[in-house]
Amino acid sequence: VYVASTEHDANFLELIRVGCALAAYGARRRIFVIPFLGYSTMERQVKPGEIITAKANARMLSAIPDTQLGNVFMLMDLHVQGLLQYFEGPCLKEELYAEASLIAGIKEHLDVSSIPIMFASADLGRPLWVQSFAGHFETPMAFVQKERTAAGTSVQNVIGDVRGRHVIIYDDMTRSGGTLINAAEAYLANGAVRVSAVLSHFALQDETAIERMITTPAISTCISTNTHPASQHPRVKASSKIIILD
Repeated sequence: VYVASTEHDANFLELIRVGCALAAYGARRRIFVIPFLGYSTMERQVKPGEIITAKANARMLSAIPDTQLGNVFMLMDLHVQGLLQYFEGPCLKEELYAEASLIAGIKEHLDVSSIPIMFASADLGRPLWVQSFAGHFETPMAFVQKERTAAGTSVQNVIGDVRGRHVIIYDDMTRSGGTLINAAEAYLANGAVRVSAVLSHFALQDETAIERMITTPAISTCISTNTHPASQHPRVKASSKIIILD
């Protein structure tokens, strides 16, 4: 069993090299546990002629030599489920879910009784996941409508009545923190009394993004899993605002 978050190319290529070595030296079965799949947001063609990086990477993983019992790839909370279809050949690929751990974390670390809660998204990209959390806690939902331009993204509208609510934003990952914080500010501006964030992958890309998440007043608490190495950053581990779940 080989565990590796592929958050940068060095780890991704090391996984391929180790996989080839295990095949060469006689491992009958290899299970590759990939908690965070790098490049998973690059799963479609945006510009004409653009290479789909997530598909190219899945092909490289699929090319690791097969053995008697085949290769197994276990992934967690993918950006889109269709990424599984990019793997090729006789391998087993499965998506696991952090939902149960996140629900337990919400119940333990967030106040879900004194202020009415509702679940929300950072954009319109993951409505079914928001619906899943809202269904579990029997709450209404809210969404943010964004506009993307060459200069960046901006919030255009909040869909749903968040007045007097503790809004809990779910997103599969955050990298810069910008979209998440902008959404939180929009919910507060529309009457929310508190905003918390729940993430599958705490994938903040650098020190600036981590500091921004810790210091922003828009988000009172951030709950995430430890799938990404950024979750183990000293500033994150020392922060009472960020709660990392196993």
